[in-house]
Amino acid sequence: PAKTYVKRVIGLPGESVSIRQGTVFVDGQRLREEYVVNMAHGNYPPTRVPAGHFFVLGDNRDHSSDSRAWGTVPETSVEGKVCLRYWPIARAGSLR
Repeated sequence: PAKTYVKRVIGLPGESVSIRQGTVFVDGQRLREEYVVNMAHGNYPPTRVPAGHFFVLGDNRDHSSDSRAWGTVPETSVEGKVCLRYWPIARAGSLR
């Protein structure tokens, strides 16, 4: 890809990811996502994450370009792990 994106890994290889009415499910279990800025609207059909790939989503779901648009991401395209948030200032700090 020509751009670098910061996204959250939602689905690992072999897992099934789906979205129903904005709620994300991994292997049929609802995913708790306190970090989401704006919940998505709509649905995404169950998708099995292939070996060597990840299913990623942005935290601002209705305004995010992510696996719902371009499919799963090959492991070879992952550059690193986010460990620090600087915006918004009130929530700045290290991430677990």
